[in-house]
Amino acid sequence: MRRKMRKNQDQGLKMGQFVLGNSIIHRLDPRTKIIGCLLIIFSVLINFQWYVICLNVTILSAAFYFSGVKAAKILRGLRKLRYILLLSFIFQATLTTGELLFQLGVFKITREGVNLGLSTVFRLMILYMSSILLTTTTSPLRLASGIESLLSPLRYARIPVHQLSMLISTSLRFIPTIIEEAETLTRAQRSRGAQFNSPKVITRLRSFTAVLIPLLAASLQRANDLAIAMESRCYTGGMNRTRLSRLQYRLADRLSIAFILSAFTLSFILI
Repeated sequence: MRRKMRKNQDQGLKMGQFVLGNSIIHRLDPRTKIIGCLLIIFSVLINFQWYVICLNVTILSAAFYFSGVKAAKILRGLRKLRYILLLSFIFQATLTTGELLFQLGVFKITREGVNLGLSTVFRLMILYMSSILLTTTTSPLRLASGIESLLSPLRYARIPVHQLSMLISTSLRFIPTIIEEAETLTRAQRSRGAQFNSPKVITRLRSFTAVLIPLLAASLQRANDLAIAMESRCYTGGMNRTRLSRLQYRLADRLSIAFILSAFTLSFILI
């Protein structure tokens, strides 16, 4: 039992998993964290120079430090992206023209390709870590409130903002649950002899089908149960719906937005 508990504690954070805390990052307004996350993502997508990447990595590292979320769990979560990161680096290093470093058969590795591949890897890591920081320090309810508040001008275009924000927050809420259930089904099917690592493609597809079908059925059943629970509580989303706590910008929110906006503007100026 202790080994199992220790193993669960050593696993990386799942996408959408909220970590309860009372740090300065947890207490920030959800709109501040959403805007900051978007600014960081746009800055590394627009300008992929190394000084912009280092600046955003520094900002995220400081945010994780003040949030109290253990860096080891974040790094363990990155292991699931190792193949995507590796393939991104290989494609950039071999398909980018420039100064030739060395050649492996028909593959030519260029200096520009290596630089672009490394910057692409770091940019993908920044995208992952910024989204993880948002979901780990913001509860689904506050995240829904922040999204609804930011999208409130779309009401004039008759777009159901409340339903859209509730849909997004509910999806983020159940992502870690679905991932955990998929891992449980995978272990159960492997104990029954499923060959997920078989060299035969058909055998592997059959093994994964044994996981996907019950996972889909469980997801549909969970969605149905959630709909029944919301209807039994007379839930009706709409613009006249009130909330127990109102969102409010504080001094820490203004300073955080000003700092991240300054870094975002700097990435534009130095293009």
